[in-house]
Amino acid sequence: MRPSHLSYAFLGSFVLTIFALQWWQEPSYPPLLTQVLGLALILCVIGCILTISRAAASLLLSILIGSSIAFFVVARTTHVPTTATIDSYANGNEIAIHGFIVDEPDRRALATKYTVEAAHIMVNGKEQKVHGKVLVTYRNHWPEFSYGDEVIVTGVLERPGVIEDFTYDRYLSRYGIYSVIYRSNIEKLSSGHESKLFSFLFSVKARFERQIQRLYPEPHASLMAGLLTGSRRGIPEYLLEKFNATGLTHLIAISGFNITIVITFITGLLFFLPLKLRFFPAVLAIVLFTLFVGASAAVVRAAVMGILGLIALQTGRLRHARLLILWTLFFMLAWNPKYLWYDAGFQLSFLAVIGIMEVASPLRERSSFLPDAFGVRDAIIATLAAHVTAVPLIVILFGRMSFVAPLANVFVAPAVPFAMLFGFLATMVSFISFPLGQLLAFAGYGAVEWIIHIANMLSDLPYASVTLPKVHPGFLFSYYGVLALLAIALFVRKYIQKSAA
Repeated sequence: MRPSHLSYAFLGSFVLTIFALQWWQEPSYPPLLTQVLGLALILCVIGCILTISRAAASLLLSILIGSSIAFFVVARTTHVPTTATIDSYANGNEIAIHGFIVDEPDRRALATKYTVEAAHIMVNGKEQKVHGKVLVTYRNHWPEFSYGDEVIVTGVLERPGVIEDFTYDRYLSRYGIYSVIYRSNIEKLSSGHESKLFSFLFSVKARFERQIQRLYPEPHASLMAGLLTGSRRGIPEYLLEKFNATGLTHLIAISGFNITIVITFITGLLFFLPLKLRFFPAVLAIVLFTLFVGASAAVVRAAVMGILGLIALQTGRLRHARLLILWTLFFMLAWNPKYLWYDAGFQLSFLAVIGIMEVASPLRERSSFLPDAFGVRDAIIATLAAHVTAVPLIVILFGRMSFVAPLANVFVAPAVPFAMLFGFLATMVSFISFPLGQLLAFAGYGAVEWIIHIANMLSDLPYASVTLPKVHPGFLFSYYGVLALLAIALFVRKYIQKSAA
């Protein structure tokens, strides 16, 4: 048995077990389960020593190790409230919390949200030491507080609940947040308690977004910021609705899909180089882009998934690409399994990369009529391939089926890399020469205007989209089951054709 087969067994069992354990999260699992897994592992090791059953035992051992690690990861990351955790006091009473702002403030039109790491609380007039994060909503525009500030927060401490079918508690749990204050008063005690690295990255991102606001009018500025940094602040509700109706919402939140499209555009510009030599300049460009827009967790994850998407597009050996993607998924989920359960951006990025890897090749064979200049063909192929695998999850997440989404995505695919590339270049150049930055910004403005125009035009068509009732999860499994059968059929046909030749 090939080592790659054992890797597939190990990684597949790990991911599937992580997926299943979202319905059985425990800080420690029953001793009997541990004993059974331990006994099975011992028997498999013995089986590997005996040559007569080595292959089967090795396969089973890989599966058991993958599942065992998944149980350990979930147990390690399962939150258990205690008297020392701040969320154990989230009973709807007003409370005073002494702590520190430990993340970039989320500034919006009506309020600002701060992530506060609690250090002490006042209980019955006595100060008690605690730990844990609280998401604090501050509805005053002044004064403003910053990352690293030491603060006193007063307000009603609650647990996040479900908001119109949106499981807000699960959404926040991926950040390690289990309590919220919706209306707060904040008093600043001191500043300068931040990590110098993160403080620098946050300031870079803030300056970058402010410069975008100087270069572009609204709503183009907010949409450009969404494309480059994943920020949705300032995008009008009517435009968000039109993006939702046309299946273009994924553009606003920076994802592996966006990064993949940009990379294909960059490799298209490097057409004069051999294919293998185009890879490293493209990756270097994405690394620099990630640093200059602030290197937030979402951008870093999108960059990783985007680079994987490029590998999936360019590699001649799908087996190696699949293993690379699965190993990347393994390390991400080992760090935080909640990405797989509750992070829509991660789910869509991963499905998009899978689509690019598995669906792009058959599409490329039938797309010779598309223009190949500047990577336009690859951008359209990647867009359609990603859409094929991501559409059912989009339907479930947003409760809407867009019939114009494939057409909308094909029309905007060539514009996305132009918008991101010229938006980024214009912003960077404007720090040196603002007039020259404005000149470059015209190209980015035109690309963003095209995206908005397509969203406006297609969303106004009759039956462009329909709102669906709550979609049964069986739809998801049925859709991917049919895709898997089609993939197997294509593989068998190619195998027969190769054998006949």
